[in-house]
Amino acid sequence: MVTVLYFLELRLFFQQEETAKPFPVTIEKLSGLWHCTPRNAKLIVRKLAEMGWIDWQPGLGRGNASVLTFLADADAILLAEGKQRMEQGDVTEAMELLNRFGKPAVKEQFMEWLSAELGYCTPSESNHYQDTLRFPVYRSIVTLDPAQVYYHFDAHLVRQLFNTLVHFDTDSRTIHPSIAHSWEMSADHKEWTFYLKKNVVFHHGRELTAHDVVFSLDRLRSHPEKYEASWMLGDIAQLEAVDARTVRILLQEPNYLFLRMLSTTPTSIVPAEIVLETAGEFGKNPIGTGPFQLVRLDEGICILEAFSGHFQGRPQLDRVEILLFPDLETGILHEPDWTSVMMSHGVATKAEALREAIIRDSRDWCDLETLFSCCNLLVFNQWKTGPQNHPKFRQALDLLIDREQMIAELGGDRVFPAKGFRPFSPQLATWSAERTPRPSAAQIAALLAESGYQGETLRMVMTSYHEPDALWIQARCKDYGIHLEIDVREPFEFANHDLLPEHDCQLFGNVFSHDEISELEMYLQKNYFLPSFDAPLAEAVHRETAALFREADESVRQQKLAHIEALIQENHAVLYLVQKKSQASFHKSVRGVTINPSGWLDFQKVWFHPHASQPVQQ
Repeated sequence: MVTVLYFLELRLFFQQEETAKPFPVTIEKLSGLWHCTPRNAKLIVRKLAEMGWIDWQPGLGRGNASVLTFLADADAILLAEGKQRMEQGDVTEAMELLNRFGKPAVKEQFMEWLSAELGYCTPSESNHYQDTLRFPVYRSIVTLDPAQVYYHFDAHLVRQLFNTLVHFDTDSRTIHPSIAHSWEMSADHKEWTFYLKKNVVFHHGRELTAHDVVFSLDRLRSHPEKYEASWMLGDIAQLEAVDARTVRILLQEPNYLFLRMLSTTPTSIVPAEIVLETAGEFGKNPIGTGPFQLVRLDEGICILEAFSGHFQGRPQLDRVEILLFPDLETGILHEPDWTSVMMSHGVATKAEALREAIIRDSRDWCDLETLFSCCNLLVFNQWKTGPQNHPKFRQALDLLIDREQMIAELGGDRVFPAKGFRPFSPQLATWSAERTPRPSAAQIAALLAESGYQGETLRMVMTSYHEPDALWIQARCKDYGIHLEIDVREPFEFANHDLLPEHDCQLFGNVFSHDEISELEMYLQKNYFLPSFDAPLAEAVHRETAALFREADESVRQQKLAHIEALIQENHAVLYLVQKKSQASFHKSVRGVTINPSGWLDFQKVWFHPHASQPVQQ
């Protein structure tokens, strides 16, 4: 790597010189180029000459120029080194090399090679073939600690690494055993007893006990300042390990969602001693009981391998390699020709068009439209004084953001204007006929005047993923004399509201998974909607959610949730912008394809048909 870097730096510095054509150069000049001593510069030159990449004729006498001749093709060397780095999992280094030294044609050639490497493959390691799924993700991983997880992709990976006491089946909407094989509850739903399965083993080899369950739940509920999801366990009055495989939990009040909350990602069971030993590093080196275990995580790659000791059975897929490209333009990697499982999670139109062409032209492709829908939201900060405190100002912003125009101009995966959390459905097919007429500029100006807006600057924060939407909103605001400053922040800052700089509003996306808990999460955590509620609205939301926990009838709970959403909309505390949708394309050799409500592939269920691994010849 170091030798290649010296050569590429040398070739870039003398890029005007032709290959096989000698030119004069001094050791002093090379020392300055490589930031080293003349002695080290001579050693580097000798090494490059031994590699056959250059020819070097030293000058005779002190101060006389030597003669350098480039012999090797720098593009070929760069391409070979980039491929080697990528194959070794050094994704960040490979991309840095390509970005620093690669010409457009070389970058395109590299991306074409990388695209062909994506999807399903069976590399041989010591004559042992491994079913491997390799795919790119255009984002970084913030944390894999289940108690701190914030982003849906992180949560998806956590679910591959950990298990919870019970499992919630999204299709049947019923609770099933997981770590606990059975449980009992009192008639008043206040006392719960869980009986743990035998031989549930953590990835580091130790058997899980009731002590781990108590530790996992207690660390979440006892530290609300650190764990945003602590509200889920707020009703617990007492938590104890009766013996090695029995856990008893006493609640202060009946809670008909308690069992469901014990199936959520934050309540995953962790090994007590590992969490205590690793402190804040657990999210980078997690150990759970899940069907996959983490074997590598750095800036450029995340590798999971099947855990043979999983208590529910070993996955058929041996290995998952996730290439992390948070700074790469979405869709720049081509879809593989076949044997691929690729999520179009926020892909650009170009990638969507390519996918459609592949599906249309090949009988070997299957298409699955998922329930996944991400709603873009503009959330106001009522904990800070500013124009956003006035409901008329928020209403004006709501009216001036023309969702249809945003979709038409920005395109991509923005599919239709959002009316709330819930994605588009056939029942809402008449939404366009029902919507109110487009407001006039005079109406918006009147609302701004009523709000007392005096031209103050409004500060909006978002990640780079939502920057295009933010810039579009900024331009619209400018048309109406509203000064909007956008501030692009790192993803990890949004996981904890206290890490965000002082702001007036934030733009982010929420994945609606048709689930009561995910909706309550939005209302009760300060890294979601909680800061957007003024005092009266906060009190109303608190009252409604408290009553919801005590309600046994799910249909009544749904009515209460709908009422909370209506209150938020009437107050314009949160503006729902556009819905985004996702679909998956996969080859017919891929079996067991299951897409979870967040739009991600369930690795545990995937397997590959051994006799369908080649494309059908047309």
